[in-house]
Amino acid sequence: MDGAYIALRGYKFQFDRTILELFNNSSKTIEIEQLQDYGFDDYLIQVKYHNTDYNASQQKQKVKKPLVLLFEQFLKNRTKKFILLIYLKGVLPSKKTLTVPELDLILGKLKKFSLADKTDFVKCFTLIYAEDFEIQYKNVIQKIKSAYSKSDEEAEIYYSMISSHLLDIVTKNPPSVNSKRKTSKNEIDKFIHNGKKLIYKSTYVDVVAKEKQLKNLNKIFFKTSLNTEPHERIFIIEVNPLYDIKILKEIVLSIKIKWSKNKTKTIPDTDRFVPIIYFNGLQDSNSVKLKSDLQKDGYVINDGYNFLNAPFNVNSFNVRPTFNNKLFFKFINNQKDLKKLLNNLQKTGEIYQFFTQNPSPILFSGKHIKIEIEDIEDIKNII
Repeated sequence: MDGAYIALRGYKFQFDRTILELFNNSSKTIEIEQLQDYGFDDYLIQVKYHNTDYNASQQKQKVKKPLVLLFEQFLKNRTKKFILLIYLKGVLPSKKTLTVPELDLILGKLKKFSLADKTDFVKCFTLIYAEDFEIQYKNVIQKIKSAYSKSDEEAEIYYSMISSHLLDIVTKNPPSVNSKRKTSKNEIDKFIHNGKKLIYKSTYVDVVAKEKQLKNLNKIFFKTSLNTEPHERIFIIEVNPLYDIKILKEIVLSIKIKWSKNKTKTIPDTDRFVPIIYFNGLQDSNSVKLKSDLQKDGYVINDGYNFLNAPFNVNSFNVRPTFNNKLFFKFINNQKDLKKLLNNLQKTGEIYQFFTQNPSPILFSGKHIKIEIEDIEDIKNII
């Protein structure tokens, strides 16, 4: 587990550096060649993170391997600048160019490079010993906070979403399609300001206490007011087939309290709204138990099915809430019904998808917020 933790921090350290470069070079396009390196038109940067105690000889080897890779890249393209940005535990942050003798000390017995090539390479190479993970993370948060006029709490959430966006660029586009492995500060700006397709991953913010994360998510995505728009809000919650009915019922009632507006007689019908809830993955028999429990408590159940063995009826599902019909929530039973509903929404739709591993793919052109959670009960504190 310690090894996995160190690997994760190293991975995040590399992404944090990419974010800093984006914000420090706002007019340039950055190409993310691999998870560990990225480049602009005029230079290539390799990022390494080592949070282990090494002696001087071991530290030299940790520098040597990526440096040799950059040297080989230089021999293929001498027009670029090359930077090795490396964090070595115990080494003070610094930035330096190398002389040929200093380069030879790092290369050791490796004799594959000519003196002429080494002389040219040191003119194009910079070695940066980086600050540690926490300091760099704080710098990233400050950049995001300043760029988008956000509080510290909001910046931490946007940090996760930007990291997820960069990860998507790398994982969805193979190295052979490097034209799509590019982004820029302008693209990030559009991604943030659009706000329609955002994904939050809790694993990116392990330096932030869980309770604080949940509070921040509530503040950004789930703050209501007297003038909350009567949109069709769909809450998709990924669950295992046999999830505890008692907990699911608590979640339904929590969503109902916050996201239904149909209790008072004086509310105009046009201002009324109720949430649509879909427990994706729940076994049919447990879905029936959940609805039966809610019905026993006096709640009206609407899932678009009018009688036994009837097909899903989108018109029945789309009945508007009124004071008389006492609707406080609706249920979707499966992906097929969800797809039909999304194609027949009567008002502006919004999807809030909660998942613990990977979110199920859903085709939707409207606002779609995906939020990773550690425990399904966290939803009650987020919404």
